[in-house]
Amino acid sequence: MGIRHSLLAAPAEYFTAIFNHRVPTMQEKLITIERCVQAMTMAPRFQNDTYDVMVMEDSPFVHLVIHRHDWEACVDWREFQQIKNELVGPECEAMDLYPAESRLVDTSNAYHLWVHRDPTFRFPVGHHHRMLTSTALGFEKQRAPA
Repeated sequence: MGIRHSLLAAPAEYFTAIFNHRVPTMQEKLITIERCVQAMTMAPRFQNDTYDVMVMEDSPFVHLVIHRHDWEACVDWREFQQIKNELVGPECEAMDLYPAESRLVDTSNAYHLWVHRDPTFRFPVGHHHRMLTSTALGFEKQRAPA
């Protein structure tokens, strides 16, 4: 119920983006909120001592919604890599999207990874080889691998 009340209290612009820049009727808002709540409650969730991860199917991708239990910001790339490896697979590639401002969703300290289900799929960007080091190169800093 708390999620429903929070969404119902969301500002008009939250809903106008969903409804092609028009203010929806109360009935449309309620239907949208219910669909959102159902998607969130049906999705599998995984937790460890730091993170809560919701796993949503978005074929051919798996959408991982990651947040800390304390809802503070989290930016540890290695931890996100481990979450992706454990929940979807070590050879599956993921992307973290920085969208156009017109598609921006920024409502909480939640982070989104879209992981392609096919372990042979490769995004047409990024490095083409593996390189790891626990020793800093030049003036760079590097921590030891986990």
